Amino acid sequence: MQDVSIWLLLVFILGSYVQSITGFAFGLIVMSVVGLFSLVPLDIAAFAVSVLSMTNAATGLYGGAWKQVNAKNLLVFFISSTPMIVIGVYLLDYFGKNALNWLQLFLGITIILACLMSLIKPKKSTEPSGSSGYFVFGALSGILGGLFSTAGPPISYFMYRQPISIEVIRSTLLSVFFVANVLRITIMGGSGQITMPMVWISLIGFPCVVITALLAKRYPPKISPQIIKRIALALLLLSGVSLSLKALL
Repeated sequence: MQDVSIWLLLVFILGSYVQSITGFAFGLIVMSVVGLFSLVPLDIAAFAVSVLSMTNAATGLYGGAWKQVNAKNLLVFFISSTPMIVIGVYLLDYFGKNALNWLQLFLGITIILACLMSLIKPKKSTEPSGSSGYFVFGALSGILGGLFSTAGPPISYFMYRQPISIEVIRSTLLSVFFVANVLRITIMGGSGQITMPMVWISLIGFPCVVITALLAKRYPPKISPQIIKRIALALLLLSGVSLSLKALL
């Protein structure tokens, strides 16, 4: 049975808290800290992030929010993202076993790029993007989702450029996160990559994430969510640079 350190549980709590307040960064926070301090292997952390993010997305969609999603565009997204999730899962397994430094470097670069994308305020398009846009960003999200369970940054940037209501954007993103994580878990299960340590850490992390999310909603901080988001982005950017340097040195 995989030992679970108190530090890993604290990382789950921190990620859930920031996610609940700002709607941002659970997976990035968990993967960055785990990668930087080697709390658990990256494949175990990524699986736990998949399970916990899927749970969070399902909670957000409960009550009919999923009805606002454009099913056609979502289908195009998953046509392109599904094979890329398969490739990402394969690359995670391969580099985790054969070239861990390269995997850490990829994670560091992913975190840096995700932070930079979050700092750039997307300019609204005058017309909704066509299917080709969902196809391209679906592929980008798929590879990151398969590798590190961090599919959010590319598709979030793309969606917030669309001239549609914020409710539709949020519902679409929650649907993307839910289905992408279901696919990732299914692909891992079908290839026999799910291990007991992955399941155990996901189970232990579940109450940490749920209880923290409920408390954060009930007792919101007096600090502005935007300030919390900026602090989280600064720390993530620092951890991404540190992780990249760690991999190179």
